[in-house]
Formats: sequence, structure tokens, C-alpha cells
Amino acid sequence: MVICFTGVLNHFLRPKHIARHLGEESGSMGWFWAMAAGVVSHGPMYIWYPFLEDLREHGARDGLIATFFYARAVKIPLLPLMIDYFGLVFTGVLSLYILVGALLQGLLLQRLVGRFGENQKE
Repeated sequence: MVICFTGVLNHFLRPKHIARHLGEESGSMGWFWAMAAGVVSHGPMYIWYPFLEDLREHGARDGLIATFFYARAVKIPLLPLMIDYFGLVFTGVLSLYILVGALLQGLLLQRLVGRFGENQKE
């Protein structure tokens, strides 16, 4: 079942199509999609490296990739257990802080890459 699902995803989700939503003109929706993809993604991080490298080569911004990495800290399968241990309010606030932190870290990295990237071109 997993192999079939992966095959269907690979057929429909090409890095070039995804990078279009994560490129320079993506705007606020790019940040939203980077956070949503980070929350939904699962598995070991090293599995994502080749895919994210392809996205970057096709024009995805570094800040959005950093946002994706940071947003992976919210684990959907573990949320019910966390709610049971710590309560709904704490879990909601912590998840919100993680997502805000993901956005801020991505924006900061985007600004730093833009600033230092211009200096390297010269």
C-alpha cells in the first residue's frame, strides 16, 4: 500500500510544480504551504533531503525550506497523547508557538541569505 501511495505521489507531485508554489513570487501562501507540509510530513529527516534539494534547484526559497524543517516539530500522531498528558490549552499554545517560531526562523533566514548572498556575488 505504501509503495502504491508513494508511486501516485511521485507521479503527480513533481518538484518543478511544487517549487512554483514555493518560489520568489509565492507570497504568504508559500509560507503557509511550507508550514503545512512540515506539519504533515513524517519519517526520518534524511529522507526529505534529496526532495528538498530538488525543490531548491527548481527555485524554492531557502527561508521556506527552513520553515518546513522547523514546522516538523509539530507531530500530528502525537497530538492526542500530548493533549492527554498536558491538556488542550498547553498543546494548542505550544503548537502555535512552534509554528510562529517556524515562520520567524524562515523569515530571518531568508533575510540573512539575501543579505549575505548579495555579498558573495560581488
